[in-house]
Amino acid sequence: MAAPRKGFSTLTLPPERRVERWAEAVSDRFVESGFEVRHPERFDASMLNHDVADLSLTHFSSAGHGRKRVMRSQRAAARAAEEFFLVSLQLEGSCAVLQDGREALLQPGQFAIYDTRRPYELVLNGDYQQAVLRVPRRALATRLPDCDALVATGVSAKALPARVLMQMLREASTGTTELAPAAAQDLSEALLCVLSAGLRGLRDGTAPQAARPGAAQLERIKAYVAAHLHDPGLNVPRIAAALGLSRSYLHQLFRSEGSTLERWIWEQRLAACERTLSDPRHADRSITDIAYGHGFSDAAHFSRSFRRRFGVAPRVHRQGLGLP
Repeated sequence: MAAPRKGFSTLTLPPERRVERWAEAVSDRFVESGFEVRHPERFDASMLNHDVADLSLTHFSSAGHGRKRVMRSQRAAARAAEEFFLVSLQLEGSCAVLQDGREALLQPGQFAIYDTRRPYELVLNGDYQQAVLRVPRRALATRLPDCDALVATGVSAKALPARVLMQMLREASTGTTELAPAAAQDLSEALLCVLSAGLRGLRDGTAPQAARPGAAQLERIKAYVAAHLHDPGLNVPRIAAALGLSRSYLHQLFRSEGSTLERWIWEQRLAACERTLSDPRHADRSITDIAYGHGFSDAAHFSRSFRRRFGVAPRVHRQGLGLP
């Protein structure tokens, strides 16, 4: 196989060619896959690639597309010679991983594996960042012979291996220093050990306890909200209709969280604005633009709400970080 590209972005491509070229780049980096994008004309994505001995690590960022599906068909899996597990670690946003009749809904900090020898599907409902590790099948199966039974099963973000893997993959995907072959092999072994430890916890029942009843629906709701924070019309009736749930059930779920859905949406919007205001990449955006981009429709109301939540006005918060 030819040496992988160090990176790829759709930003400089004509909008009508972005999805096609992205599909080619991702299939070249990993395995042959199909893509469906709800708003292809707004699709923007980039990947940054690193190889660590026999492992291939890619940091994905994607925005603007609405719902996106990544599909590995039975036909593509059957004609492929390669045998890999893919590990998806969610950094931002959410991702549903489906394989063998199971589904893992990944939120930031969670990871799951899936097998390229069999069909699988990924569903991403909004902007996201994700680290994906391609692992030769034999490398994982040697450490965990029954790993086939663990596909599409999420490892909790609270589990120690998930927290360690998050840190390792963040560092590995942003590092600029080339490793000597022996050091790269050591790092590869360390990544495999941490990955195996997380999966072993699922198998042996030492992972955090299973989620309480309603947790899967709660995660669906939170994922939908995260994907539609920009919409000022986002409210309980709209969420209930979109997810096929009753309003009373939504209220019941959030009572168990010690909050209301309306308040949770408000808190998520403020938190998203705070992150954007703190990000140097958005230093050229006005405070009003950031507020409106996360669902606020009144600049003065946003400023008052931000001050109540964080103790300072948005402009003072930004200036305190040395941003214009």
